[in-house]
Amino acid sequence: ALRALRSQLLLRWFNGNVDRRAISIVSAGRKEGRSYLAANLAVVFSQLGERTLLIDADLRNPRQHQLFGLANRAGLSQMITGRAGDSAVERVPALMDLSVITAGSAPPNPQELLSRASFSNLLASLGNRYDVIIVDTPAAEIGADAQTVAVRTGAALLVARQNASYIGDLQDLSDSLHHATAAVVGVVMNSF
Repeated sequence: ALRALRSQLLLRWFNGNVDRRAISIVSAGRKEGRSYLAANLAVVFSQLGERTLLIDADLRNPRQHQLFGLANRAGLSQMITGRAGDSAVERVPALMDLSVITAGSAPPNPQELLSRASFSNLLASLGNRYDVIIVDTPAAEIGADAQTVAVRTGAALLVARQNASYIGDLQDLSDSLHHATAAVVGVVMNSF
């Protein structure tokens, strides 16, 4: 299923254009599988030989460092504020083409941090070095972080959980992303 999703994303979004190298993984609610999907998508893209970067932009409840067994010292929050450089990008030893930027220390103002021009500049700079950038976000119900990140990446993949997500919440999230000029490239139904 993940490989089929990867193929669809290659057809719909990742076409080699430098402006289409990043995508946000978003959901309306918590515990719908965003982080798990983001991590596994990053793995299957790296297995294809694509230089893949996974960014944990969930500065409120980060998970990627736990999923990959990485330290969460210097990460995205430090890179945006200029307190960390490329040393915050960690290679995943078991996967040659996969790197991860953890969330880093929790800032008091996540949405304001993600709204900074330095985050957009960082994504543009990373887009020159990676073929695929997958960005994990917090749940939309927590705040506008996911929408902010999706606008910066240009596109979003919505995640819904079977028997848990509400269609109205998904529609509201999709509408807000469209109004904010982020392309919604699809919806994934998570069954666990």
